[in-house]
Amino acid sequence: MPRQRPLTPAVIAAAALRVGDREGDRAMTMRRIAAELDCDPMALYRHFPDRQALLDAVADLALADAPGPDPEADWETRLRAVMAAIRSAALAHPGIAAHIAARPPLGEHGRRLGTAMLAALAEAGLSPADVVRASQTLVAYLAAALAMAVRAGERDDRWRHVAETLAAPPVGAAGEELFATGSAEQFAYGLRLLLAGIRAEAAGQTG
Repeated sequence: MPRQRPLTPAVIAAAALRVGDREGDRAMTMRRIAAELDCDPMALYRHFPDRQALLDAVADLALADAPGPDPEADWETRLRAVMAAIRSAALAHPGIAAHIAARPPLGEHGRRLGTAMLAALAEAGLSPADVVRASQTLVAYLAAALAMAVRAGERDDRWRHVAETLAAPPVGAAGEELFATGSAEQFAYGLRLLLAGIRAEAAGQTG
């Protein structure tokens, strides 16, 4: 009989991530994760005080797949890369994506990506106070975009209804201009607007 791996926070988080990837967020219970590890559910509480703490660790683990930006790139390219990397890594793990949206990770990988974001904003020319405020705004946008992507991301019947409404007077907009809610296209466009705003804010502070 193969020897069971010792339980550690890393082993438990990895097992929980596997469960979420296969079976979705509702399956990520302490009992189900313990079954994955072939251990008593109470054993998990020796490493995590509650399920929330475990899911926080799982969320941070999911971001291990998010690469840091090229340090030689300009600040705007780095910010766009960090935001896209977090979104991509979160959506690659659907079981934990909603948790990442609700509670941005503060573990090793969350701090790594957050530091890259703050450094890029500082290089943009914002004041220290506005670096913090801008980072909060970007995190809020990312969280909302992730929440929408988890629930949508395709051109469904509701999308077609809204497109038809916009195409009618008085708007008369082409329906194809309407991005699917939560789509990569919608995310990229919104991020471009935010970066333009950060550029303008920085220019006003240095001008």
